[in-house]
Amino acid sequence: MNKKIKSGKDVIDEFFSEILNIEDVDQKTVEKLVELYKENNLTDRKIQNALEELKQAELNSKARNDGKD
Repeated sequence: MNKKIKSGKDVIDEFFSEILNIEDVDQKTVEKLVELYKENNLTDRKIQNALEELKQAELNSKARNDGKD
């Protein structure tokens, strides 16, 4: 039994290093979550704020594009 048992931090670090390679995920959302994790800011409040900012930016972008027709 030569397998090393990973710590919780090792598992989470590995998850966040591989999450960008998962197919069919929203890239901007994943990038923001990875950024928050690297900054040690992965809290409920920070995640909610980041997701709200991304949603608002997407709505603003769609509104600008709709106005070009």
